[in-house]
Formats: sequence, structure tokens, C-alpha cells
Amino acid sequence: MEVLGLAGIIIALVLFLVLVYKGWSSYWVAPICALIVAVFNQMNLNEAVSTYIGGLAQLVTSLFSIVFLGAMLGKVFSDTGAASAIATTLTNKLVLGRQGDAQIRVALLVILIVSGLCTMGGIDGYVLTFTMFPVCIVMAEMVDIPRRFLPGMICLNCAFMAAPGAPQINNIMAQSALATVNYHVPAYAGLIPGIVSTIIIAAGGYFTLSHIIIKAKRNGEHFDYGNMQRITTDPDKKLPNFVLSLIPLIAVFVCFTIIGLNIFFALLIGIVVNLILLGRHLPLKDNKGLPISFLKSMVSTLNFGANSFPNALLTVITPAGLATVITATTAFGMVVGALSGIHIHYIFLTLIVVCIIVGITSSPPAALMVAIPLVVGIISAQGGTVNANGIARVAAIAATTFETLPFNGLIVLTIGMAGTSHKESYKPQFLMTVAWTLTGALVAAILIALFPNLA
Repeated sequence: MEVLGLAGIIIALVLFLVLVYKGWSSYWVAPICALIVAVFNQMNLNEAVSTYIGGLAQLVTSLFSIVFLGAMLGKVFSDTGAASAIATTLTNKLVLGRQGDAQIRVALLVILIVSGLCTMGGIDGYVLTFTMFPVCIVMAEMVDIPRRFLPGMICLNCAFMAAPGAPQINNIMAQSALATVNYHVPAYAGLIPGIVSTIIIAAGGYFTLSHIIIKAKRNGEHFDYGNMQRITTDPDKKLPNFVLSLIPLIAVFVCFTIIGLNIFFALLIGIVVNLILLGRHLPLKDNKGLPISFLKSMVSTLNFGANSFPNALLTVITPAGLATVITATTAFGMVVGALSGIHIHYIFLTLIVVCIIVGITSSPPAALMVAIPLVVGIISAQGGTVNANGIARVAAIAATTFETLPFNGLIVLTIGMAGTSHKESYKPQFLMTVAWTLTGALVAAILIALFPNLA
């Protein structure tokens, strides 16, 4: 029965990956694949549906604050011009006046800094795509970066998605998963190995993308809009002050990471601070160019951010619903038994299990919620000592590795926004978000295994 059940899991996962890769919505593909898993594993279908819905409900509870308020913060940050102000200031100071390869390298460095600040400031990674994409287009046009590299530019922030203290899903889910087995860790758990890993991923991704773009330029490639909508900027629009634009991001980071506030309150404070300091920069015209009041403009911005929340949340949790059904099968139990028989250091076991699960589900929340309790259970059964901080950091970084295989929703989205193909755009994305993140995770694991006190 376990062999048949395992075959069903493989069939369902392959079908899920292929259909999502082809553009079918994971919203309805995931539950159908979950039923395939249930049938092959001879599960009661009513129980399978309840398990699927229960998995979704658990993640909604865990991720509501970061996705909902992160979406609103991202929209406020965009509409007040804060993102443009930071990018414009850095561009004027660092990019303009440079020529050739140096200009490209500095332009990419600006994108890395701006997206990194936004990520560490609590703007959800999915939402940040829409906040940063116009900035990347303007930068690409300015320094003549070929359009096919826009998806790679968007991915420059991948190093910060699991950085110590980042108010992002991976850190929050690692904390939540450990809490289910009675271990409580701060957002900055595994600080030193995490910082080393972040530097490796950021530097590796940055130099990789720079090298590929410069090589393409030397081969005669140039920027073009293709079928994208042309970005127009209003030269008369006054952007916010650079320092004031940073304060809302700093506020979120300080409240969540240093003070230890719940992510809900940290993001809420970030939104309020943004509106107080930068609210006067909200557009006072509607989509038709007609004048509107400040109150109406603020409500419109908040509404737009709130309305983008359901799609962002469902994109994250639907693969996790499928993963919940898979983990409830006896066939998965057989796989777990095989993994628990691997006699390696528990930190490397954490890395392996998270990578495997995130690879087959494309869902970091699912990987973390399944892998962390599993590893803790194995350590406890063997009478070992649980280094919760080390597990949290390695697991969070490992969840950023095989998440971004070609069928991942964010990969498909960014390539679609650029109007390119996987063949044109995916290679730098793979190198940055899979190869370098895996390298960073492995280095962090080695450091924690050799020097447990660093975590």
C-alpha cells in the first residue's frame, strides 16, 4: 500500500508542478492533486478534504498579519513615493556620472540596497515585486540593461528573505513551527551564521547578475520595452525626503526584531508612521486625473493594498494545503522513517528535509511546518540536545532554495511581467535564488555544526 501511496504522491506532485508551470491556477489545481493523493493512499475523502482545509486554516492564522499588513505597507510605501525617493537619491548619488560596466554594477547595487531595505522593513516579498518592478524598469532603461534581466533584478532581494531579524514569512514560520514543539526563538536566531549566509547570497547573486548582464551587453543586447507598458515619470512631482522615507522601514524592523513586538503591531506602526511622515505625498488625483481629497486618496491606497491581500495569501498557502494532505499519508510516514534513519548531524538533516519538501511543494511555510517538528522529534527520540536557534536559521534559509524552481508562482509572475520567456530570463534567477541560496544555507549549517554557540 505504501508503494502505491508513494506513487500517488509523485503523480500528484508532478501534475501540480506541470500544470502550474503551464499557467493553471494553483487555487484549484492543488485541491484536485490533494484528492489524487488521498485516492492512491486509500484515505477517507471527507477526512482528506478536512485535512486540506485545516492546513489552509493553520497557515492563514500564521501568515495573516505579515501578508495582509505587508501588502498594505507596500502600497503605502509605493504611493507616497518613498520607494522612488530612496531609489532616486541613490541613483543620483551613485549611478549618474558613471559609464559603461561601472554604471551597470552600481545600478544593480542600488536595486539590491533598495529591495533589501524594503524586505528588512517588512514589505512582503510577493508584494515587493509590484513595488520594485517600476523602479527596475526605470533603472534598466537608464543604463540600458536588456529587458530579459528584469526578473533577475527583482530577485536581488532573495538574500534578505531569511536574514536574521527580517519581518518575513520564513522567519515567522520558523518561529511558529518551533513553538508547536514548545521551543521559542527570537527573529534574529542564529544571528552570526545568518549574517554570513546573507552576505554570501547577496554578494553571489549580485556579482552573478552583473557578470551575465555585462556579457550580454558586450554581445550587443540593449533595453527595449517590448510589450510592457512604458513607464512615465512626472519631473515636477516632489518626492519625499530620503531620510524620512527610511523611517517607516526602520520602525518596523526595530519594533519586530529589537523590541520583539508581534508582527501585526510592528507592521501597523510602519503604516501609521508612513502616513504621518509621508502622507502629504499621496497622489491627489484619481485614475481619471480628477482631483480628490487627501482622505479619499489615503482610503484608496489602503483599499488597494488590502484588496491585493487575498491573492497574495492564496498564492502562498494553496501548495501548503496539498502538502498537509501528503504529510497525513502512511506513504509519507514511510519517507519520514527513511529520513530519520539517516545518521548525520541534525543541522544537515534539517537542511536536507526542508530542501526536499520545499522543492516538491514550492511552499516555504509547508516545508517549515513539516520539517522542523520532524527534526526536533528525531533529536528528542535520540536523546540529543535541540539547538532551536540553529534549526530556525538553517531551516529559514533552506526554505528559500528550491522554492523558486521554474513552476514557482513568483517566477512565472515576474517573467510574465517582463514579457519574456523562461528560456530568456530564468537562468540568472536560478543561479541567484537556488544555487546561491543553497550555498548560503550550507555555509550556515556548517558554521552551526562546528560552532553551536554561534547560533
